Amino acid sequence: MRDWDLERGEFLSQIDVASHFLQLFDGFPDVYVFVKNRAGETLFCSSQLPRNHGFQTLDEMLGKTDQELTPGPLAEKYLADDAEIYRTGKPLPPQLEICIDPIGLPDWYRTCKYPVKNRLGEVIGIMGTFQLASSDIGSDFSLGGLEPARQLLRQDLLRFPEIEQLARSCHCSARHFQRQFLATFGTSPRTYWMKLRIREACQRLTSSSSSIAHISEELGFFDQSSFTKHFRKHTGQTPADYRKHRRIAMRRSSSSGSNIDE
Repeated sequence: MRDWDLERGEFLSQIDVASHFLQLFDGFPDVYVFVKNRAGETLFCSSQLPRNHGFQTLDEMLGKTDQELTPGPLAEKYLADDAEIYRTGKPLPPQLEICIDPIGLPDWYRTCKYPVKNRLGEVIGIMGTFQLASSDIGSDFSLGGLEPARQLLRQDLLRFPEIEQLARSCHCSARHFQRQFLATFGTSPRTYWMKLRIREACQRLTSSSSSIAHISEELGFFDQSSFTKHFRKHTGQTPADYRKHRRIAMRRSSSSGSNIDE
């Protein structure tokens, strides 16, 4: 009888780890993969990921940690996830969380994170994938038939639809709809809707000069205090801090571009 464990080990030992498997993800838009060592330093990633952080090549991203690649509060969330994996030695359940998108804005991604173990079973790093959750990727089948409800949630950021209405759009019962939504997106319909509102707020804070109070009113929050509370809960920053940090980053990016042109 053939020893498949032995044959798999021999096969893997011949692979150039810098290529092959990671290339599988290059054919999927808005899907990224990363591998970090125990120190949190980037060792491997899909070819598109460096551009999300302002780099042109993987070499520029090698060795970078979450603290260097993302805003403080987001990095803290990633570090907490890493600590949980190192503590348990087990993958994290799929979740919906903020990551940086290709234009430097935070967006909602469905993430999966796993331990990387050596031959002794010790966790020596972390690998994971994240896929854009707010764009129309894949087919309705890949979303478990929930695309009609997702479209309803995106169409009106001022009023949360009734669960029964969302369920009817997907031709299922309210109970089945809520179970399926949670299993697919890792969060409830109402929380998903709130995340969409916060995402829109991030875009307006970055692209417009409107006051925070005006943006709060436009997006239907009770008052600026309520808006700030929800914004901080989902991003780790106040709207004012977020706008300040984004403007600083944009000025740096503009300055770098000017230097390159020169």
